[in-house]
Amino acid sequence: MALVTIGACQGCGACLLTCPTHAIRPVAGGLTVRADRCTGCLECVEICPVDAIRVTGPDERGGTR
Repeated sequence: MALVTIGACQGCGACLLTCPTHAIRPVAGGLTVRADRCTGCLECVEICPVDAIRVTGPDERGGTR
C-alpha cells in the first residue's frame, strides 16, 4: 500500500492523475490513499516529483496518510 507523506507533498496532483484505481484522494490538509483501492502498482511513487509517497507493508499501516 502507498502512503503519502503529508509534509513532503506539494499538492501538484501528479499522483491523482496517474493512479489507475483512483485510490489517491484529496482531503483537508493533503491527500489520502484508500487502502481498499490501492493495488500497489507503484505508479504514484514513480511519478511523484518530491518523493512524498512511499510503499508500506501490512505491518507498517498505521493510517492512510
